[in-house]
Amino acid sequence: MVAVQPASRWLHVAAAARPSPAGPVVIAVVLREPGAGAPRVLVRTVRPNATPAAHRALLAALWAARRARARRIVVGVDDPGVVAQVAGQAEVPPGAVVAVLQLRALLNAFDDARLQWVRPQENDAVFAASAARTTRTPVYCDLPLWAVS
Repeated sequence: MVAVQPASRWLHVAAAARPSPAGPVVIAVVLREPGAGAPRVLVRTVRPNATPAAHRALLAALWAARRARARRIVVGVDDPGVVAQVAGQAEVPPGAVVAVLQLRALLNAFDDARLQWVRPQENDAVFAASAARTTRTPVYCDLPLWAVS
């Protein structure tokens, strides 16, 4: 039996993407439930492609929250452009159209979902937490549509 998050609880998710010196992009996602134990840290290295890294990090975060059976989420992203694009307040670059449509669909799949901008220094803590973990869980979130972009 899979545990489902109680309707009254919020899952706090942080998503961040940073280029690594070797060329690939590192995506880190931290899932925190208030009052629960240690946060879940998910890390993945991806090759750069036409979809911006911040969009891919947010997609990974939303998929991780869906797999965790979350019903209410607050997602922190350190790229104000992504937040504005998903909210429909900014123009979406051609390489990110598919990702933004997927993000909007995923956000609508939750009972309540809030997307907010956080300072990059706050998401740097996400990377510090992911680097400190001795065992890291890979994020499996690639969608077939990503191959198109």
